[in-house]
Amino acid sequence: MLGCILGGIPTSLLFSAFESWLVAEHFKRGFDQQWLSLTFLKAIFLGNGLVAIFSGLFGNVLVDTLALGPVAPFDAAAGFLTIGMIIILSTWTENYGDASENKSLLSQFKGAAVAIASDEK
Repeated sequence: MLGCILGGIPTSLLFSAFESWLVAEHFKRGFDQQWLSLTFLKAIFLGNGLVAIFSGLFGNVLVDTLALGPVAPFDAAAGFLTIGMIIILSTWTENYGDASENKSLLSQFKGAAVAIASDEK
């Protein structure tokens, strides 16, 4: 049970951190609100769907056609991860939130816990 809880927390962060950053940057830069839904639509279709399909096909080519062995897709994924990390580190800025509120980290966590506990869902 503890493993499920401890595994669920990073999974939730993994699937929500980018979206939170995207929404904050979108409004910080003053883009049109309708663009946000289009961005998410394209990210789900192109980013998740097509990339997953092409990744599977590419992995199959590495293993079967090029005969590089069963771990070749994982090695390729590590290479793409490194390229993505370099791009992200050199182009993205950090989002520290609204500095005008001057809230401590503990008070922000308390506010988040209250919001989660008060939601019926």
